[in-house]
Amino acid sequence: MLGPEQLNFSTRPTPIFLEGVVAIRVSEQLAKNLGLRDNQVIRGVLENRGGLLKLMFNNYELDWPANKRFKAGDRIDFRYESSIYGRSLRAISSSPTSPSAAAPITSLAGASPRLLSLRYRPDQPSLLSQLLKPGGLELLLSQAPNLSAPQNFAQFGQSMSMLSADAVKNALLNSGLFGEYFLASQSPPRPDLKQLLRNLLRNMPLQAAAVVDIEMAIDEIESRQLDSLQAQQNREISHHFLLPFGDANPVEVHLERGAYGAEQDDPDWVINLHTDSDILGELWLKTTLKAASSLEMIMWVQRADVAQLAQTARYELEYELQAFGLQLTKLSILNASRPSLDADLTGPGQVLDVRT
Repeated sequence: MLGPEQLNFSTRPTPIFLEGVVAIRVSEQLAKNLGLRDNQVIRGVLENRGGLLKLMFNNYELDWPANKRFKAGDRIDFRYESSIYGRSLRAISSSPTSPSAAAPITSLAGASPRLLSLRYRPDQPSLLSQLLKPGGLELLLSQAPNLSAPQNFAQFGQSMSMLSADAVKNALLNSGLFGEYFLASQSPPRPDLKQLLRNLLRNMPLQAAAVVDIEMAIDEIESRQLDSLQAQQNREISHHFLLPFGDANPVEVHLERGAYGAEQDDPDWVINLHTDSDILGELWLKTTLKAASSLEMIMWVQRADVAQLAQTARYELEYELQAFGLQLTKLSILNASRPSLDADLTGPGQVLDVRT
């Protein structure tokens, strides 16, 4: 069984552990303003203010003792502690902040053909999404008569009306992206889509029509695992998974975040959604979450009536987001398919925008 954790990735930058080395006294009011709780871990960043290093937590500024070990741009994790002697933030680790300090891009020299095919798998429609359409899993199970104890696929077929934050979290954890990690860390067993598909494959006759589809779906998951690991090496986040439903076609989710930089604000979080709905047609949604809890959205829909429907629901969406402390600052709805552009062509000087 191929596990992307078997890749010969270069070692990640090792955090500098500072337990007990640096501690900062904080007032009760500051702890209350920051919403600190005992043993809570928070991250601060050092900034140069008038030639002096200051430790910043959100918009709060604290004095930082002179220390050649640290420089502007360093991000440091602190644990909040309170005792009879007062309250303090105790540094526990410091991570490299310069992009050049990140682990280099993986070298795949000498890698197996299968590994290369997964790493450079061409962009294509999701076969996994086809298998997880309503009734798809039941059809697969019907072709595995040797499966003595059919797996419980209920968690992959919930109703769309029951969608919640926990359901999205479970879909990510059950997606197969983290199966090897959970096994290596001896975490409690949980449903894992890749392992369920492998079990189906082992119990399915070789001549079954679904064998090739299942193998390709497993390849799709493992290719996404490699993408996630590559992003991790660059101190970024990239998780591509599915939200399956029992009464609607799956929704493809791509959650990504860029690397932290020493001279810039926290990077944006981007959530890309795609589905081909029997009711609404094919649609795409890109949501960008800014550091100030503001959202920018752009939607592409193929049907004009659905685009009009989305426009009329704009104010209701703004109201719902405000309930979660989020502000919708921009919403664009386009009656068109989402354009595709090779990521390698999006760098400076590569694309000329000629729109007027």
